[in-house]
Amino acid sequence: MSILASNDSSAANTKPPSPLTQAADEFKILTRYEGLRADSPPADRQRTGPKMLWHGRLYENFRNDILDAIPHEIKQNGGQNAVLHRNQFGFNVSGPLIIPRILPNDNTTFFSISYEGVRESISRASLHTIPTALERTGDFSKTVDQAGNILPIYDPSTTSLNPGYNPKLPVSTSNLQYLRAPFPGNRVPADRLSPLALQQLQLYPEPNAAVGPFFQNNYFVDSPETDLADGVIANVDRSIGDRHRLTWNSAVSTGFLGAAKYFDNIANPGSPDQRFNTRRGELGYIFTASAQTVNTLTLFASSTTTRTGVSGQSPFPLYQLGNYLSMGTSFPASRNARNHYQISDGFSTHQGKHSLSLTAEADWFQVNSYVAAYPAGYFQFGTGLTSLPGITDTGYAFSSFLLGLPQYGENTIITAPSYFRDSYQSLAAGDKYQITPDLTLTLSLTLSRRTPRTEKYNRQSTIDPAVIDPSNGRPGALVFAGIYGIPAGLGPNNYDLDPSFALAWNPLGDSKSVVRASFARTHRRVSLITGQFATQGFNARQAFTSPNIQLTPAVPFATAFPPLPTPLPTLSPSFADNSIADFLDISGREPVYQSAGVSVERELPFSLLVTVGASYSGGRDLLVGDGSANPNAISPNFLSFGNALYNQSFRVTLQPFPQFNGFELFSLYPEGRYQR
Repeated sequence: MSILASNDSSAANTKPPSPLTQAADEFKILTRYEGLRADSPPADRQRTGPKMLWHGRLYENFRNDILDAIPHEIKQNGGQNAVLHRNQFGFNVSGPLIIPRILPNDNTTFFSISYEGVRESISRASLHTIPTALERTGDFSKTVDQAGNILPIYDPSTTSLNPGYNPKLPVSTSNLQYLRAPFPGNRVPADRLSPLALQQLQLYPEPNAAVGPFFQNNYFVDSPETDLADGVIANVDRSIGDRHRLTWNSAVSTGFLGAAKYFDNIANPGSPDQRFNTRRGELGYIFTASAQTVNTLTLFASSTTTRTGVSGQSPFPLYQLGNYLSMGTSFPASRNARNHYQISDGFSTHQGKHSLSLTAEADWFQVNSYVAAYPAGYFQFGTGLTSLPGITDTGYAFSSFLLGLPQYGENTIITAPSYFRDSYQSLAAGDKYQITPDLTLTLSLTLSRRTPRTEKYNRQSTIDPAVIDPSNGRPGALVFAGIYGIPAGLGPNNYDLDPSFALAWNPLGDSKSVVRASFARTHRRVSLITGQFATQGFNARQAFTSPNIQLTPAVPFATAFPPLPTPLPTLSPSFADNSIADFLDISGREPVYQSAGVSVERELPFSLLVTVGASYSGGRDLLVGDGSANPNAISPNFLSFGNALYNQSFRVTLQPFPQFNGFELFSLYPEGRYQR
């Protein structure tokens, strides 16, 4: 009886298998009787023909507008159909890899291959506002403001100072700083209209809707967006004896995204078409030295290319016309390739109470980029130049366009692609130490090296605040990679040591209570970006800002911008003066993140879990852009100058670097902080 009692007690204390264990056992049973395992019955392993060994599926999913009702917004605007043609199809096959006379079916080599394709054309309906037929001729007699009142258009050529202006009082209709006469009848004379504006307007469609109010929402677009994609994923897995294993994973994909067109011509303001290609491959070798020791070596390579626009097609300028739909687009044509190469080795072993790991990794990154934001120019038109200066609800952006008076202009000149490189290396050691069955301590330490961005031909530059600009003797000049003692990466290499720590403890051996504590610090590399930021002197960005957007246009409205003062390429330290200069920080600062936490957990009856704890996370030198930081900002103390700050020529004299109109940071300036 005692023996039976002992056996019953042992059976009662045996835990049922976990769901994961049950699933694994079920999978072994299924594959065993399919003849796919070494322990499969001989009759199943000897089935003739590869058809009994390979498994897969073939599928097709589709949607079609013939099965759908017409959407309300289409029907409301007189449309008869909303295009929706989507086909998603593919196959996958897996099983033992067999090559007659070379690789027999010995249950050591398996493969899988999958293909998927997408063919989609889907309607994108939208409602916009464009100029009316009268406005295109310069007739604004019917143009109204948001309240429905006639919007007066003023003649900028009649501007004069008001001798009766009192600077001690705010500007108002009874205290004008400048006098300006309205156009008679709110109509711009035909001989005052810009020939270039009239020529470009021929590519602007006519209104085709009347949703309103006040002539707004008068252009309805129902245009298809096209999405084409093909992708293949292939894997091979080979075991060599009991201790060696080779794996190969690869993927190839291509894609095309044809954005919906607002206009069916070169002036279309929508996104340009995009073409994608991706290639990826990974080779792994796993060596199992013993049941406690494993080493994994991995080689990885990937390449992604993106092209936008139509090669060889002449770009069209971008015109921003206030509340009207724009003409043209930014980045009409670009080519980018992003490559990543990696080798890593991970060693892990279990020795007594210690689980040790050692990981080494080396990465090389490349970005090859040809990107021109505004190769044919960018013009922004506002209300100021056809307004009564200082008075709201006067002037109109489209009337400024017809007169050829932009308030801002920009031009991009790219002489050659950029070939950026950087690298990352790290060595990490870790130990999971089970001090007692109730106390586990996990420690790790990572030593890393990050190199700054370099360019294959040293074609990069930035503003160095420590270098004197010879044009005015003030700090802040353009410096170039690889010359005059400037390193090829502009900044230094970074070496960092990042620790992490974690603790788990069951006080007094009580498995229902757990105390946890952790700390970690991490440095992040600054990723390579596409585009040709910080290459001034080899490429150029001409930016023309109006000294006063109510009085003076930024640049003459023409098909060509004023020539550069110095031909490209140039190594002049003053080349970026009087422009919005690219500012790439070269101090070596990089984003740093820290986190810490402590908690106590207690399991209560009825499967209740109570947790009490505190956590902290924070970061410094986080990357931000122009909206969050401005190294050339004037001091808040200068706000006492009031309206005088609207004068661009006066405002720049108050800046730390008055030789520059501003800085482009491209979201790479390490100035952000946060804590939680």
